Amino acid sequence: MPAATHRALRTALPFALAGACLATALPAAAADGESAWTVPVSVSFVSDYIFRGQSQSWGKPALQFSVEADHASGAYAGFAASNVSDHWLPGAAVEMDFYGGFRGKLTEAVGYDVGLIYYTYPGANWHDSAFDGYNRSNSLNTAEAYVSVSYDWLSFKTGRTLTEYFGWSTNNSPVNGGFYGDANAGVTGSTRGSYFYELNAARDVAEGWNLSGQIGRQVIANATGLDINYYKLGITRSLPDGWSAGAFYSASSEPNAYKHFLSLSDTTSYSDIAKKKFFISIAKSF
Repeated sequence: MPAATHRALRTALPFALAGACLATALPAAAADGESAWTVPVSVSFVSDYIFRGQSQSWGKPALQFSVEADHASGAYAGFAASNVSDHWLPGAAVEMDFYGGFRGKLTEAVGYDVGLIYYTYPGANWHDSAFDGYNRSNSLNTAEAYVSVSYDWLSFKTGRTLTEYFGWSTNNSPVNGGFYGDANAGVTGSTRGSYFYELNAARDVAEGWNLSGQIGRQVIANATGLDINYYKLGITRSLPDGWSAGAFYSASSEPNAYKHFLSLSDTTSYSDIAKKKFFISIAKSF
């Protein structure tokens, strides 16, 4: 096993152990002999993996998987995975997310969710960047704490990184060298403490049809020209046997820094990372 992969798995191990401890610490059964746990699983295909307005798959399709263990108390722990592109995430082929938290309701209409997510990229590191001089060793792995509050079909969510923002630093993403689309954009200090906030809406508009929307902003700590506003609008159709299909439109403020972004794997290919994009999804829930 490559050393970098071993380090990524070793870092993720405490999250898996925490989930196991959580499972043993909480009551094993709910009232009336029913299990206190539910474990939803889903597999999905998306024509583009877009995260806060930016394509993680270089505009290409992605296959995604998620599993979550939900306890009747409100505690939960989950795992999600998706293929990603090393053009945008140096050395990365797969993203694996470990997360957990607690969610509940204050009233029938008002809910909350508090948690932590750890984004990992096994085997990936900024030293895999093809740009000489901009590839000092640095992990992409990122921990982020989040909290959200909801009212009926509306929710507000915010989060803050506890580590550097996906390894962005003054070495690999500097001003006057890190972003081809805007030479004045770049990182000027530690990106730890980067934060986002977003408003989400999801409402059933007819039987089997759900309309959703999102407006958000990602702020990169100690950086200039890299903050981004992002938007998404979509409709999802529930189908028999746990299937669903969705169509979405993603847009952003399209900062110049993300235009004609040069590939970190070959230095010649380029893509507009945050361009307006229509994409589809097909999912199966178990």
